[in-house]
Amino acid sequence: MSLKITSVKSFAFLGFLSVAFNASADIYYSNTDAWAESLSYASKEDEASDKIKELRKLIAKAKKTGVNTLKEETALRTAEIFMGYATWDENNVDANVKHFSLVTRYKKEPEKYAKLLPDFERQEIIEMMNSSIAELDAVMKGELKRLPTPVVDWTKVKVDKDMLVYEGKPVFLADWTWKPRIKEYIEYHGDLDGFFLTNGNVINDKGDISPKVLKELQERDDGSIGFVFLNHSNFPKWAEKKDPTVKDGPGIKYTMYDINHPLARQVNSDLIKGTVPYMAGKQYTELGYMLCNEPHWNSIEKTWASAPISEYAYEEFRKWLRNKHGNIGELNKLWGTSYKDFASVNGPRIMKESMQGSPMYFDFMAFNMDRVTEWFSFLKNEIRKYDPQAKTHIKIMPNLWSDNKRDSGIDLEALTRNSEIIGNDASSCGAWMWGKPKFWEKNYAFDWVEICMAYDFMKSVSPDKVMFNTEGHMLSTGKYRDLYQTKEYARGNYWLATIHGLTATQTWYWCRREDGSSRKNSDSNGYAGSNNHQPRIVNEVHATMIDLNSVSDYIMSFQRQRKPLRIFYTKASSINKPAHMNDVFSIYEKLNFSGLPIGFATEGILKNNPHEWDAIVIYKTPYAFKSDIEIIQKYLDEGGTVIMDSESFKTDEYGRKMDLTLKQGKGRLIVVSTLNEMKNKALAAVKSNKGMPAISIAETNDRNMPGCEWRVIAKDKDKDKYIVNIVNIGKSDATVSMSAAKGNIKSVSEVLTGLKSATQIVMKPNEVQLLEVSLE
Repeated sequence: MSLKITSVKSFAFLGFLSVAFNASADIYYSNTDAWAESLSYASKEDEASDKIKELRKLIAKAKKTGVNTLKEETALRTAEIFMGYATWDENNVDANVKHFSLVTRYKKEPEKYAKLLPDFERQEIIEMMNSSIAELDAVMKGELKRLPTPVVDWTKVKVDKDMLVYEGKPVFLADWTWKPRIKEYIEYHGDLDGFFLTNGNVINDKGDISPKVLKELQERDDGSIGFVFLNHSNFPKWAEKKDPTVKDGPGIKYTMYDINHPLARQVNSDLIKGTVPYMAGKQYTELGYMLCNEPHWNSIEKTWASAPISEYAYEEFRKWLRNKHGNIGELNKLWGTSYKDFASVNGPRIMKESMQGSPMYFDFMAFNMDRVTEWFSFLKNEIRKYDPQAKTHIKIMPNLWSDNKRDSGIDLEALTRNSEIIGNDASSCGAWMWGKPKFWEKNYAFDWVEICMAYDFMKSVSPDKVMFNTEGHMLSTGKYRDLYQTKEYARGNYWLATIHGLTATQTWYWCRREDGSSRKNSDSNGYAGSNNHQPRIVNEVHATMIDLNSVSDYIMSFQRQRKPLRIFYTKASSINKPAHMNDVFSIYEKLNFSGLPIGFATEGILKNNPHEWDAIVIYKTPYAFKSDIEIIQKYLDEGGTVIMDSESFKTDEYGRKMDLTLKQGKGRLIVVSTLNEMKNKALAAVKSNKGMPAISIAETNDRNMPGCEWRVIAKDKDKDKYIVNIVNIGKSDATVSMSAAKGNIKSVSEVLTGLKSATQIVMKPNEVQLLEVSLE
């Protein structure tokens, strides 16, 4: 089959030809030639084996000419691994029937999917081999350029402020949860190291550590870059027997005890004291100590994973109330109660949802956040007694911030600021397998809120830290699964998350053993139809990392871009308003497609971070702390620009009318009445400070609203060259037209391939373009 390269779309996994579909086997072919060729083989296994041999020979030939073949070697290894998996799946159909029967999307026909799976995987391998052969052949012929890419030695990667560094250059890393640590799997698919600790490692009330754990720690070498996983789901039985109340008021999942209980503190102190000295300074702790897995202390009754707080916690709440209100009369006035003193305060240990907006509800939720923040400070401080240079992070679920509910105890700003690494397990997903369509499905290819808006919030709080997603859910979640997921989806998600600040990812999850079988206890709804059956998806994750690392300096420049517009956020409104984060998303969405990185401002950010922005926007934020208004007034007095609506800053956190009102001072206070007016005034503020991108993009699509997120950085200002990053997160094809703010565009080319492009291109959903634009 002949191949002529005309654009990056031409060679990308042969997607330039029409799609064929074998209805009898539910197998997709990316082009009709491949389909016709497959008919000449007796089996998919034979065809895939021949394609593997063909690529192996081409790699050997390319290496002799000095061509970088890291991408093809990665694809080859992926194919070899999944050929074994396909054989296992062919010989274990019954096991896979069970797996598919657990997944909502496939449970009606589990036998069908279990039977088609082996040849589906082989066809994916064939497609992957065909595209790898075509691309490498084009590189060897000089039709495509290939940028240098490091073969990263994970034993030598270090954290340097906001980046991971290898041989003096920033790198981005990807690995998988539970992937076997053998050479075959770590050579091309990530070499993340680490250690697993659990409270159960403390074997008695003397603080002794399990001899098995001590032996393992004493024998551990330096390893490769990794992190320590501190698990809280296995509290020691001896401690529970000693005082059963230690199990009161837990986080239900993943923190199975009362964090306010003295015995919980003792056990964790003993665990840290007995283990951290062995790990301090080791390469396998370079990515820090993860203090908790998906923490949450949900406190609205009759909702998921909620529970009343313990009596130990409530006693701390009384102290918190004394510090907050000063005298009992003030509290009684707000709560409508008649307590004699703070010691006699005796309210509910869990809130009803109907109480939202009341002073008692606000105090309870604010306290819940503060007690959790204090708990993680305690753990961090204990670790630093024995590893003074320790970096810590927490696997925070960002939806606990980006969603509306505020009962989890997670104060994302405080926990991010108190960590040396920005930890999270952000997710993105396509349409859910059940329920009504979500709000984003009408206009977008996937749910991008967490990897964009939440990431921008965390990087606004701590711009000088690396971001580590320790359980990346960009490919699948409990609610989303798609066996026929495209490689473009995978690339678009990982690329977009990285532009917004992501540095390293441990993706959920590699659940198969070396022989192809699934891990014990893996028969949940997370396995079937996931990346464990998708060789092209697994490969695309690593191909994306290879490409990101080939342009890592550009990517770091995108991550470090000034965020000229800041959305003001305060817990006063997010705790009290039932749908406050919907309103935050509305203004974020309105601004995010304007070519500008969007950030956030809070009282803490205004106090602690440089004011490197052109305007703060305040949208539908009726509740505010007195200190919020004071800090915004200070910003205005120093010449800042604030754009707000008439609904904002009306009451304090208890719904009492504010005595304070903002005054323009030396700055500009602009009051608007609509969302569009707020956007236009905000962009005008950036433009007046000469902060708009040098390259502008206009988009047309069939939805009449933007779907392409774009950013521009200068490559060489003296030579009028710019790098433009575009990701189409919209649901439909988009026609993108570029123009220069000053002068005319001379040429456009694709950075990764060197192919000529144009000032007007059509981008499909999930498509990524990284372009070099030169001006006349």
